[in-house]
Amino acid sequence: MKKNHLWPMALLPLLLIPLQQGISQRTNFSAGLVPSYKTDGYGFNASLNHYHSTTDYLQASIVAAFSKEQPNAGVEFPYEDYLFNLGYFTTILTSPKRGFFIFFGGGPSIGYKNINNGETDFPFDASTAESSFIYGGFASFEMDFFLSDPLSLIVPITGFYHFNSPLNDSMLLLGVGLRYYLK
Repeated sequence: MKKNHLWPMALLPLLLIPLQQGISQRTNFSAGLVPSYKTDGYGFNASLNHYHSTTDYLQASIVAAFSKEQPNAGVEFPYEDYLFNLGYFTTILTSPKRGFFIFFGGGPSIGYKNINNGETDFPFDASTAESSFIYGGFASFEMDFFLSDPLSLIVPITGFYHFNSPLNDSMLLLGVGLRYYLK
């Protein structure tokens, strides 16, 4: 009789380990989409996070921000920022029982600033800015509120500084979006 009970007991861990991983709450990756507010405009942020521990993660994100420059009250022209960011984030405040986390991080940022739809002729002499590639860095606070096991509400506050930007070296994006934990 003992031999009959040992065989199912040996197979039980082989069945439980994949089942546990299949229904676990979190994985190593998450994807987020955040619409954002920007001074005189708006933006979008799409990110992919890799969690290599319970307290920190690496992030790759793509940002598109659209705005208008007003050098004086009667004239305005559009400009867009298209950015790629790589960042490292760490937990600064957490309450796992309540499903609340605050992360802080930052890293390098590169991209392209498209000014006045690529045209260099302005109807005034106030600016001589041209579209160009930009580089710099970013820093961000991200508040994460878990709605369910795979879904959370994120509130990022992200600041950018680009050293060679011909127009508005710094930019601040405030947003509210969703993050989905991939299974």
